[in-house]
Amino acid sequence: MIIRVSDLQDPNDPQGRSYKEVNAERVHNIPIGTLVELEDGVRLWVVSHNRDCDQTPLYSLCIDRNNTVQVKPGFGNYGWDMGYAEESLKVVK
Repeated sequence: MIIRVSDLQDPNDPQGRSYKEVNAERVHNIPIGTLVELEDGVRLWVVSHNRDCDQTPLYSLCIDRNNTVQVKPGFGNYGWDMGYAEESLKVVK
């Protein structure tokens, strides 16, 4: 039997939902087209909003802010660096 951690009940959720259900309600707080900085100082543009298998909001980044059309849904696009959590990004003002 395989049990996915994301399907387990989140002990911090008063409604008794799974981690996946809780994450599915989280919204992307950084809009597409925003310039962000990574921890190492590299600056890239947010070009897509994605989700992890447990529905955690993730971001795809690119050096070209206009490269926002996915070639194949779920697979990103040429030049995209995918899978960044919001906590790892700093919005450049």
